Amino acid sequence: MRATLSGRAIAVRFMLVSMLFLLIGIIDGLMHPTKFMFKDLYAWLLGIGPQHVTTFFTSFVIKIHTHIALVGWVTTGLMGLFYFMAEEIKGGNRYRPFLCNSNLLLQVIGVLILAVGFHLVGVVTVPTGHAEGTPEFRAVAKGVQRVVIAGGAMLLLSGLLFIYNISCTLRSRGDKLTQQTSLTPPA
Repeated sequence: MRATLSGRAIAVRFMLVSMLFLLIGIIDGLMHPTKFMFKDLYAWLLGIGPQHVTTFFTSFVIKIHTHIALVGWVTTGLMGLFYFMAEEIKGGNRYRPFLCNSNLLLQVIGVLILAVGFHLVGVVTVPTGHAEGTPEFRAVAKGVQRVVIAGGAMLLLSGLLFIYNISCTLRSRGDKLTQQTSLTPPA
C-alpha cells in the first residue's frame, strides 16, 4: 500500500512557503525606493561600490524582486491552490508524496538560486561599466550565469513534477483515486 498525501496538506505547505516569498518580495521591493537614503548600507550588503548602487538597483534588484514575487509568491501559491482544488474537483487524488515534496523543494531552491544568480551577475558586471546585453557584458557574466541557469533548471523540474501530479489526478477515473474527505457537504 502506498502512502497518501492529501491535497490540503500539500496546499498548506506550498501556501506557507508562498507567504515567506511574499515577505521577502516586500522587503526587496522596499529597497528600491530607499536606494539613495541607504546607499552605503546597500553597497555594503550587496558587496558593490556605492557608485554602483543605482545601476545595480535599476538592472538587477528589479529582476530579483520580480522573480521572487512572481515565481516565488504567486506561482508557489497557485501550485498549492491547484493541489487543493484538483483533489476537491475529483473527490480524491493520485499524488505521489515523494514527487509533491520534491516539487516544493525544487521550487524553493530554484527561486532562491535564481535570485542569488541575478545578484551575482549584477555584482560581477555592474562595476565593469559594460551595458547589459553587450558582448563584453556577456563575457564577464558568463561564469556566474550558470547559477541563474541552475535555478531555472530547478524551476523547470519543479514545474514538470507539478504538471505530472496534477494531470494524474485530473485525468484519473474515480475508482483509481485515493479518497479524501471533502470540505463540501454531501448533496
